[in-house]
Amino acid sequence: MRVTTQLAYERAIDAMNDRQARLVRSQEELATGKKLLSPSDDPTAAADAERTRSQLRRIEIQQRMNDFATNMLGQAESTLSRATDLMQSLREGFVQAGNGSLSPTDRGLLAQQFRSYREELYTLANRPDGAGGYVFGGQGTRTEPFSVNGTVTYDATPGVQQVGLDHDTPTSVDGRTAFMTVPTASGQRSVFDIVDDALAVLEDPNASKPTVTAAVQAALGGIDTALDRVQQRRTDIGEHLKALEGRTALNETSSIELSSELSDLVDLDFAKAISEFSANQTALQAAMKTYSEISKMTLFDYV
Repeated sequence: MRVTTQLAYERAIDAMNDRQARLVRSQEELATGKKLLSPSDDPTAAADAERTRSQLRRIEIQQRMNDFATNMLGQAESTLSRATDLMQSLREGFVQAGNGSLSPTDRGLLAQQFRSYREELYTLANRPDGAGGYVFGGQGTRTEPFSVNGTVTYDATPGVQQVGLDHDTPTSVDGRTAFMTVPTASGQRSVFDIVDDALAVLEDPNASKPTVTAAVQAALGGIDTALDRVQQRRTDIGEHLKALEGRTALNETSSIELSSELSDLVDLDFAKAISEFSANQTALQAAMKTYSEISKMTLFDYV
């Protein structure tokens, strides 16, 4: 075999191997749906893709925190909404109880109803949050934040728990601020003490009308202030929920944009890939035919 024939033979093998490698590559791309199979394929694109994945992971973590905070604050809002209803019912009831024409028996019957409102309010204050804590657990507690030892006390650490990467968002409500520090003429008192004082007078059959009137007026003033404080907590929660909604929308937009960028970097254009696969098949067949023809040549063909 002449040198030129040997060279042609080697070139035919090289061409066939090259076409075979390209076809295998096309098959791998079609099988995975990816055009970037390893960092060495395109180091720059691979680095960009990893940065994009990192950004997407961060957004995912942030959104999980947002969802958790939204759930916790939603529970707090619904609980405070019910607490507002109970306080308003107590207020309306105390107005009725202040009617001077009521007998001690009538006042006692009203007091029984008011006590059920007060007990439900206490139950709300100790509402679990479904995550091992309590809605009004302040900075965090695994036991009920409110307890009764003669009077209601707040046993949790005042403050709030927060989550977030770029923005800290509360996931609890400070129960002390919500229920325990109502400003009154005699100093800060809990809404429970305010109600209990009025109930004690209403349940006393020997209480005079002036005593009843004074107790009712004190209760009304305290409940009005307590309602204002609860409403402020609800306003704060509403602002946090609105901010969370905005950040969630931003996360969704950013996630869509980054996912599109990542797809451009690593995902396969199937139409183009199928066309290249067909071209590589044809090229391999041609290379194999050329190799076969050269392999059949004998020394006689070149003598």
